[in-house]
Amino acid sequence: MNRWRPASRTITRSFSSLRGNVSNTTTHQQQRLKFPTTTTKTASAHNVMTTRSISWKGLFSPSKKNASYDSTFEQSNRIKLSPDNLFHKLSKSPLPELRDRAAIINKYGVCAVCDTHENHDHKKAPVYECPDCGYPTHCSEEHYHEGYQAHQEICHILREQNEDDHDLRSGRPMTEFEFPTTQGFDETVNMANWDVFFYTRSFPSMDSDRSMRHVSKLLTYPITVASILHESCPYQLGKEITTEGMRSISENYLCLQRNVIFGLALRTVLYPRNEVAKDGVTLIRSETINVYVVGARAEASLPQYIWLQLAYLFPHTPFHIHFIGPDTLPAGKESYTESLNERLMFTYDNSLYHDYHEKIDKFDPYTDLFFLFSPGIGHATAREGWKMSIEKALETKCPIFITGYDKADVETDIEAVEQDYQGEFDWVLNPTENQFSSLKRDVNLMDIRQTINANWGIWGIRGKRYDVTHQPEDDDE
Repeated sequence: MNRWRPASRTITRSFSSLRGNVSNTTTHQQQRLKFPTTTTKTASAHNVMTTRSISWKGLFSPSKKNASYDSTFEQSNRIKLSPDNLFHKLSKSPLPELRDRAAIINKYGVCAVCDTHENHDHKKAPVYECPDCGYPTHCSEEHYHEGYQAHQEICHILREQNEDDHDLRSGRPMTEFEFPTTQGFDETVNMANWDVFFYTRSFPSMDSDRSMRHVSKLLTYPITVASILHESCPYQLGKEITTEGMRSISENYLCLQRNVIFGLALRTVLYPRNEVAKDGVTLIRSETINVYVVGARAEASLPQYIWLQLAYLFPHTPFHIHFIGPDTLPAGKESYTESLNERLMFTYDNSLYHDYHEKIDKFDPYTDLFFLFSPGIGHATAREGWKMSIEKALETKCPIFITGYDKADVETDIEAVEQDYQGEFDWVLNPTENQFSSLKRDVNLMDIRQTINANWGIWGIRGKRYDVTHQPEDDDE
């Protein structure tokens, strides 16, 4: 079975009915691989295909030039589903997007019972929809009953996904997407986890787990970045954060006392002293933080104002987000750079990173860092293609943070990095569960037994640096 990597442009899920409902104001190896125990189990969750199947393009800003789309949108926007009417079999859904999803599963999916047969001629498409989750799961009612017990492991997950997707398009006011704007200087944000972050950042009250899932899926990328940089980050020195990780930002003793994260040099830039210009009023901005998102896919498709939630947490600091990779832009679109405001700039480039690397004059570990969101470095089909880019990123000596969508995915990537770059890197952040992963599961439409959480785990490395020592005898020469 192939490995599925979510969030490519191959099968786009349309969330167009959200348009208008969202406010835009809005050490050791064994120790490193020791993860907290997880309670959710899915069948073959880490055996997935080589492309990811979700894109945010058109999520909030679809083209107004497409008249047929506008007509569909207006019709969809009139549909009202009450909270007690969110479950429908996909093929019978009142929403065309979800009927299309059923058709995709019918055409490309696999019957879980047929899949156990060695003879491919006996394998049939899943056309029978489970009455409990509403997804096409088997080729017939007979096979459904035969595979009933195995299906129960994921049935509740698919039911949840079914209701969540109908809720997103129900036509109700999506108040959970009315994000807060500028953070007050007298407000303190706690990044311990989603619950505490939402509360201390004054997000709208999350009245249900469903609202938490909706918002976490949208914010997992910018807030994962923010959690690594923030002074109240959820990871502790000596546990997740390594000594080298702490050194990579500063030798600030106060930060050591507070158990905050590596890269304290970055912290020095992110939390500057309040210095004013000659007029005695204007605060002097700190240096720009460059975030290189390598292998960008879904994260590059997010509306730019969603990334404002990162900028709001660091009011003194300008950010330049570089989205780099062949899936960053639609085919044929030219690379470009634009600013959302004076503190948030974006670059979109379809180049492979090792080519883009040559365009940058210099890198500074005090202001630059890398993020690779579920890159699949260890996948057999991708491993060789990543080598040159990883080598170039390690050369910069800047922190590199990598996420994975489950424990097996993280461990596969770590194994590949340790084999391919042995002795070339230091650990910055030991592998751990990401406190800001998406709480909403993505379903592989080509095999619905496979579900994942975006950015489930996170770890960090940095190109090895060597300390230079002074020898007194050198002075005599």
